[in-house]
Amino acid sequence: MSFPRAVAFLWAATWRNRIRRQLERLRKPRYLLGALVGAAYLYSVFFRRLDFRGPVGGVSEGVRLFAELSLVGSALGTLVAAWVLGRDRPSLTFSETEVVQLFPAPIPRRALLQYKLVRGLLGTTLGALFATLFLGRTISPHPVLFFVGACLALGTLYLHSTAASFVRTRLAARGTWGRVIRWGAVAVVLGLVALAVLSSLRAHPVPQDLSSGRALRAWLQALMDSPGVGAVLWPGQLLVAPALAQSVREFLTALPPVLVLLAAHYAWVLLAEVPFEETAVVRAESRSRERMLRASGRMTRVGAMTLSRPPFRLQARGRPEVAILWKNLIARKRMGGGFAVFLVFIVMGGAIAAMMGDTRMFTDTRRVLGPVALTLAVTLTVVGPSAFRMDLRMDLPKLDLLRALPLTGRQVVRAQLAASALAVGAFQLALLAVALVLGPGVEAPRLGAWWWPGGLALALLLPAISLAGLFVQNAAVVLFPAWVPADSGERARGLEAMGQRLLAVVGTLVVTLVGLIPASLVALVVGLPLSAFLGPWSLPVAALAAAGVLVGEVALGVIALGHAFERLDVSEDRPE
Repeated sequence: MSFPRAVAFLWAATWRNRIRRQLERLRKPRYLLGALVGAAYLYSVFFRRLDFRGPVGGVSEGVRLFAELSLVGSALGTLVAAWVLGRDRPSLTFSETEVVQLFPAPIPRRALLQYKLVRGLLGTTLGALFATLFLGRTISPHPVLFFVGACLALGTLYLHSTAASFVRTRLAARGTWGRVIRWGAVAVVLGLVALAVLSSLRAHPVPQDLSSGRALRAWLQALMDSPGVGAVLWPGQLLVAPALAQSVREFLTALPPVLVLLAAHYAWVLLAEVPFEETAVVRAESRSRERMLRASGRMTRVGAMTLSRPPFRLQARGRPEVAILWKNLIARKRMGGGFAVFLVFIVMGGAIAAMMGDTRMFTDTRRVLGPVALTLAVTLTVVGPSAFRMDLRMDLPKLDLLRALPLTGRQVVRAQLAASALAVGAFQLALLAVALVLGPGVEAPRLGAWWWPGGLALALLLPAISLAGLFVQNAAVVLFPAWVPADSGERARGLEAMGQRLLAVVGTLVVTLVGLIPASLVALVVGLPLSAFLGPWSLPVAALAAAGVLVGEVALGVIALGHAFERLDVSEDRPE
């Protein structure tokens, strides 16, 4: 059997076995229910709206311009990243199975290279398919033409990145001179790009009035048509032209240059070929070692572990469950950095606006950033319990170790719940503090009268609601461990896995809303009589009463969940 036929047989058998395994999993009720929910979600949200029977209406000028800028920018960013980012080694990756089966076989290196190129191009085709399903009907009136153009563009970018990694590997082997050549060429190209953009901006300066979308589109179009920026954007525009074609004639006109580019890049990869076997073996062994560590529960995400100061010093004596809290707070760094970065941007934006000395600009900035921070704090109440998993969900593969600790079930549950609750609450309070300080702006006097009372009420209420959501998520781990995916660093894939996650989110929201009913009633009983005397300041009092009810419900739930944790059978079916 020839190598191409063997590869085709291997791929066909792999997909057949994967589909068979997925179908066999549907015999279990949790996977069948998850698959049904996932299929219903995909159909109702997405597939029900698809219609490929013919071209849709024309794309508006604004949408087309935005799509062109986005796609061209992404293509140019990929080209720059291929030469600037990453390590100086071949970008080809082989799995451990491929290394064991293909490398010792009597297969030339050129055949192995073509094998990986075909696999990579198949991956780009799958990416083009998803892009067509989600964006094709919005950007192009001909989704089929958009799919073909996206396949060609993504395939060319993939080949360019592969060839660039080969060239960088050759230059790195030359030592200092190779690095000088590489970075000198990058500096020259970036310098020419900067000069071209500056010259175009001199010819087409930013208009003073960009309040209307038509004026903004006219300026962007003039800038793109200028010689300087046009030369910079030309490679990206050439690549995305078939995907953005609005007619078959326009597509056929833009197709030949992209086909030539694709063929030239394929030949470039073959000519720039470098030895990649040793690097592929090392990377395959590294990935295999990572999977073994994840499976054993000794590592959650390889490569993301960095030495940093612990949240607090763990004393030799004290309450033993504090050690679990300490451990989980250390794991927070791999989950919550994005919120802190966004918070820094909000604070910096307000500070820059204040330093500019323009009172109106500062007022407008406050009017935007204050509600944005408030919205983020409220949104974090909904997504926080699912995003922050430093609790029993993270330690699900190590439930047997938790059961072996000299702690009661109540202590374990309470310590596991505390870490996520502290992290979510800290982010919520920080965002609310930013919102309260910036305020709604002086142009909203009515809202300003309720801003501080409402903000303080939310500061009391939102962490309590998040605590309730986190309790529901951890209760699912103890009561239904087979339904909860283990946080092992590799997310479960498949239609049934997506359905299970949807069921978990919906279940959390429903149970949390049911728990909010008593808290809402208490808040009404307390807040309504006081509103006649305190006005807006009755909100914090009512929120405090509601938060007390929620915390009390969680405290009672922790007691019951602790008993369930002590009776948990760790040998029962675990999630896959």
